[in-house]
Amino acid sequence: MVGCPLRVVIYTRISEDPEGLALGVRRQEEDCRALAQRRAWKVAGVRQDNDVSAFNTKVLRPEFEALLEDLRHGVVDGVVVYDRDRFARQPADLERAIRIFEMRPDLVFATVQQDFDLSSADGLTMARVMIAFANKASMDTSRRTKRKHLELAQSGVPVSSHRPFGYEDDRVTVREPEAELIRQAAGDVLAGIGTHAIARRWNAQGVMTPYGNIWRQSPLKRMLVSPRLPGYRVYHGEIARDSEGNPIMAQREPLLKLETWEAMCAVLQDPVKNSKSVHPGGRKNLLAGLVRCGLCSVPMSSDRNARERIHTYVCKPATSNGGCGKVLVSGPRVDELITELVLRYLSDQEVQQVVEPWPGEDALLDVTARIAELMNAYTKSELTGGVVFPAVGLLEGQATTLRIEKGAWLRKQASVMSRPTNVEATWPTLETDRRRAIIESVLQTVIIKPALKKGGRFSPDRVEVAWR
Repeated sequence: MVGCPLRVVIYTRISEDPEGLALGVRRQEEDCRALAQRRAWKVAGVRQDNDVSAFNTKVLRPEFEALLEDLRHGVVDGVVVYDRDRFARQPADLERAIRIFEMRPDLVFATVQQDFDLSSADGLTMARVMIAFANKASMDTSRRTKRKHLELAQSGVPVSSHRPFGYEDDRVTVREPEAELIRQAAGDVLAGIGTHAIARRWNAQGVMTPYGNIWRQSPLKRMLVSPRLPGYRVYHGEIARDSEGNPIMAQREPLLKLETWEAMCAVLQDPVKNSKSVHPGGRKNLLAGLVRCGLCSVPMSSDRNARERIHTYVCKPATSNGGCGKVLVSGPRVDELITELVLRYLSDQEVQQVVEPWPGEDALLDVTARIAELMNAYTKSELTGGVVFPAVGLLEGQATTLRIEKGAWLRKQASVMSRPTNVEATWPTLETDRRRAIIESVLQTVIIKPALKKGGRFSPDRVEVAWR
């Protein structure tokens, strides 16, 4: 209809908004509205990508994609942005928009800083040149930023957008209440308590993440396995290393001893334990999954009678394991018997209080040093890549094997170190998860033999244990 104002959509974007206040995009919108008013255009809507990069090709800008669809299907007559780099920083994104403007030459495109006539050859050339310059500026900035962070990492200077849990806002001073929580969590993990239970306890105590969120299992686990806890400088999630391949220590006090952190990581990253079912509320029955059927050797399930508040261990034929379905036993009687056996066994054992060094440490250090030596020779052009990388590949395979062996050793050490000095006296106060961990440290499995006659009294002779 003649005389109707053009309907435009305002697009605003800013790459970083760590506080989430959206002040930058709000200022852009105000200036864009003022421009639309001067042009007598009607603002049909606002598309906003806040805290979203236009340079990173791996990042999807949902509102930008919706804007292109609006323009393609004639929902609006044009777009107003604050500046060209708010609209696009990648030439590929600009070309997608240009194709739409070529199909619809009646569309308008305006910026607060400078207009582009995307329907003319001169306008297209200018837009392409400007976006190319903006893209190069982003690449230069990205390169300088990466180099800066690498230099800071190699100097040990801690850098992060948020303070790490356990430290004050200066990223250096220890926040002792949080540091103590980390130390307690490490002890809990070594004692067999799961990260679900630790997160649940922290949330009940009102402990928040540095981002102000409640704790969940995944971020808690990531925090506990972070190399920053024993004092290493972290770069891209890994231990930062110097040009010789040596680990770099951060310029701040560590929160955990190295041997404690390594043992905890060995437990949390144990592929066998991680493949088992998780108990977010903690274990209810002491030996669930540890008892096996004496006829078919399949792990027995734990069935609970809610009314009588007791449980039984039963071999179920309907399970995926394909049990025989012929063996069941009183859960409380088996739990009581195994507890008695384990406590009697441990009372005769001397509790180890010092972590024994892993015998393969020198071999791992030697392999690591040889890898660093080869890579240093390649960097200095003393050896060619054809010589260096095949050799490095073989050495990295050896290093991986040694690290797996070290993890198994540390897990074994952790299971012993986590035992209380007086197990029998402290047993009544321990959580089920911790009791289970102590039992697993000395028992391989519990075998339940079939009853001699149906409905007979429980007999300890039906229970056989395999000690470690």
